[in-house]
Amino acid sequence: MLRASVFAVVATSLAAIGHVNGGGHAPDPAILIVLAALVGASVSGLADRRLSGLQITAMLAASQVGFHLLFEVTAHQSGPVDVARMVSFHLFAAAASAWLMTVGESALFRLFAALHRLIVRLRVAAPICVAPSWTAILVDHSCPGQRRSLAASVTRRGPPVALRTAGHSAG
Repeated sequence: MLRASVFAVVATSLAAIGHVNGGGHAPDPAILIVLAALVGASVSGLADRRLSGLQITAMLAASQVGFHLLFEVTAHQSGPVDVARMVSFHLFAAAASAWLMTVGESALFRLFAALHRLIVRLRVAAPICVAPSWTAILVDHSCPGQRRSLAASVTRRGPPVALRTAGHSAG
């Protein structure tokens, strides 16, 4: 949702700037908010995967056409607009938005990859050695600075050998 929101705000802001620089009327702030919410909702389904620069540019170029049409419909402008100038500024807005989004997307995924590598390294690196509190404690050389219990160092199990043989001969 954060990626879709950033995409929507950047695309809407640069579309409004491009429209005004192209000779159009400044859009109403309420219309900008509604358009940003609509764009954010429409691209939120694409936020679960990484997009290429070409995909981002195509989406932004299409959104610029939609922005221009909606800005013209909602504007109260009586004079004619220079179409070539308007198109060039909307194309510039699409190119600037695409560049910002592509660079931001790349930086975001590099950051996530670095965090993932750090988490994996931290998870593997630190052994945890905890001895039960009720046994005698010995120094454990496999965990520097840690102690282990005496019970953990004894490997044989069961009663002493003399008791095991005595139980069989008595029965």
